[in-house]
This record gives sequence, C-alpha cells and structure tokens, in this order.
Amino acid sequence: MNKILNKNNDSNIDEVISYINTNIKNKPIIIVGMMGVGKSAIGKILARSLDREFYDIDENIEKKYNMKIYEIFESYGEKKFRDIEYKVIKSIQKNCNAIIATGGGAFIETKNISLLNDTGLTLWLDASPLIIIERLKKNATNRPLLKNVDIETYINNLLKKRNPSYAKANLTVISSKISKNEIKDKILLAIKKYLMEHKNASNS
Repeated sequence: MNKILNKNNDSNIDEVISYINTNIKNKPIIIVGMMGVGKSAIGKILARSLDREFYDIDENIEKKYNMKIYEIFESYGEKKFRDIEYKVIKSIQKNCNAIIATGGGAFIETKNISLLNDTGLTLWLDASPLIIIERLKKNATNRPLLKNVDIETYINNLLKKRNPSYAKANLTVISSKISKNEIKDKILLAIKKYLMEHKNASNS
C-alpha cells in the first residue's frame, strides 16, 4: 500500500477505481466516524475519483429545515435532531450509487448501525484524538456538542464511548497527517482489499 501511495502511481489507482466500480455497482459507500475526521472533505474527493454523487446527511438536513445543525440542537434538542437524522438514513436507497457522509453521532444508535450496514458499504474514517482535537478547536463554533465544554476532555471521553460503535463499520481507514488525496487513495486501496477478501471468501 505505502509503495503505491509513495510513488503516486496514478495508473495503479486507476486500476483500483475500475475494480471498485466493477464490483460495487449501485451500492452506496457510507463514511462514518467522529466529527473532525474529514468525512465530508474526503467524501467529496472520493466521489469525484469514483465518478459518483456525493451526499452529506447533515447538509441535507440543514437545507431541508433551513437551519444549521447547531440551531436545530438549540431550538429542538438532540433527541429531535436524532429523529430527523434517522428518517434521512431510512430514506437512503440501497441501489444508489453515491458516497455518503454521515454526522458524528449517526453511527451510534443500534438501529442506525444495522440500517447503514445493510444499506451500503460502511467505512469508519478514524484519526488520533490529537488530530481530531486540533481540527475541532479551529472550528468549534458550529459544533453544538462543543459549546461550554473543555474540548480535549470532552472529545477524549466521547471517543471512548463512540469508538466501539464506529468499529462495527465494514472497514476502517486511519486518517493521519497526510494530504487529502493520499487519504483518498488509502481509502480506495482499503475498499478494493475488502472487496477482494469478501469475494474470495464467498468463492471458497
């Protein structure tokens, strides 16, 4: 993997993209994970590489209700937001050919985990607590769960609580301090490896 990434071998990545699009047609790839790991930013790049539509669940909710997520939290509370989020998750079509980014809390409820794993290929985009905290400190204003808390303590505690749920995704990719394109390539390689392993398992 590192050899391909370090050489930036575009032809190899093109082969990986071709393999993925051949073997996972009409099925969404769903990115889950903690806020601040880059689900939306990486998801958009991944969608362009695979020539698929990109769909952000939080952005969709904001457009539908003409409110920011933190405004929904403040006006109606987290429970109401989770109910709205669940309805959006239920509406995802199994045969849609999209890259979907979820909110940080979307893959915590058991019913959401089952639904998302059944609907598409779920990918946990993970990162170290230090990286997540560093990113969130730069953009805490629009994060409803980060208001009036010590970010470092809160995030570390939240990760301990949420990581076991994120680990129920089909595969995991670690987002470290490399470029977005390198993370995208890392994800593509991980997806191909997952598809090949499961194809071999089904044939054995």
